[in-house]
Amino acid sequence: MSYTPDGLAWKPNIPQDRKGARVRYFEQADRDIRGAGTVTFIVAGGSGRWFVQRSHFGASPDPHRTRYFPNRRTAVECFVHLAYE
Repeated sequence: MSYTPDGLAWKPNIPQDRKGARVRYFEQADRDIRGAGTVTFIVAGGSGRWFVQRSHFGASPDPHRTRYFPNRRTAVECFVHLAYE
């Protein structure tokens, strides 16, 4: 599976206190987005549940995440698209 940059739906992030949610954080980048300010994107996940998290967006102070990707490579492709393109 390869990442295709079509409309991403952002979902509430995994709560930190959820049992069994061993989330590991990897690459991180900040990007200035007009109307939202500086947004931090992070590749995170593990065990077939990889995603990209964003720190906030506009009026939302809470982190959000993309859908789950089956592997880290696809999540990294999404991360590169969001953080650098």
